[in-house]
Amino acid sequence: MISITAIPAFKDNYHWLIESEAETWVVDPGDGEKVKEVLSEKSKILTGILVTHHHWDHVNGIEDLRRDDLLVVGPALNQHPLVNRPVREGDTLSICGAKFQVIEVPGHTLNHIAYYAEPENQDPILFSGDTLFAGGCGRLFEGTPAQMHESLNKLARLQEQTQVYCAH
Repeated sequence: MISITAIPAFKDNYHWLIESEAETWVVDPGDGEKVKEVLSEKSKILTGILVTHHHWDHVNGIEDLRRDDLLVVGPALNQHPLVNRPVREGDTLSICGAKFQVIEVPGHTLNHIAYYAEPENQDPILFSGDTLFAGGCGRLFEGTPAQMHESLNKLARLQEQTQVYCAH
């Protein structure tokens, strides 16, 4: 069973802690100190990091959390220097016992990706970064309106009961 904990950061960001009995991952850790606090409270050791895109509020905490054995997964396109496992559309990752699919969703940035899983006996999960928000979508910094529209359509085709974990 996967559990997910919100880690509020900055004015309006959320980092997400993904946990199972054997693993603990964090999504888009812009503030490494906030993540360390939650890990300490839960007595957990970080297994890996998932990055959706390269903006500072999603990656600045990686350095604080980094260890030689820590897996840092992120977009292969315009790869961030701390990403040691670059991924593309169609790649899959085993995280906390679930198979996560990488979905390329350009628009907010050209290299933006999302992570989607259908864990056994749970609703599907989507970590959408800054592509899909609770009340809209991310601003276009690098991509085009057409790219963002197609990316949002991709996400709209996911299962209706998908639980969306967005960064804002």
